[in-house]
Amino acid sequence: MEEKIKAFLDSNVLFSIAYSGSERSRAYLIYEIQSMGAVEVYVSNLVCRESVFNIKIKKPERLPLLNELIKKSKILADVLADIKYELVNSLPQNDRIILATAISNRMDYFITGNSNDFKNLYRKKIGKTLILQPIDFLYGNL
Repeated sequence: MEEKIKAFLDSNVLFSIAYSGSERSRAYLIYEIQSMGAVEVYVSNLVCRESVFNIKIKKPERLPLLNELIKKSKILADVLADIKYELVNSLPQNDRIILATAISNRMDYFITGNSNDFKNLYRKKIGKTLILQPIDFLYGNL
């Protein structure tokens, strides 16, 4: 049996899918691919908290969809590990925690649309984890 791809979603990806709706979000394809058995979607407690907080403020009617997405994801405990990579250490604290959680849990991919903080990390591999934008994950790696 082939091992499934382990994809960790950053808060902005999870939030964006819920905000846009499953029918309008290209990133929702990640969950559709998971339903076919090729990918396992992971998030962390912090990803869930940030996403719920933001959706309640910006589009509370989408909270049921967000909760459905969270239920379809495997939730990992947050990890604050010292990652020996200068660009990681310069990230804001929550981003460091979220990325460290993905790296420490040996995710194949860390998927983020946060180009403000992660633009210098796109297409870089730290440990086993490759950092990509959702579109690059969907159209370049599956």
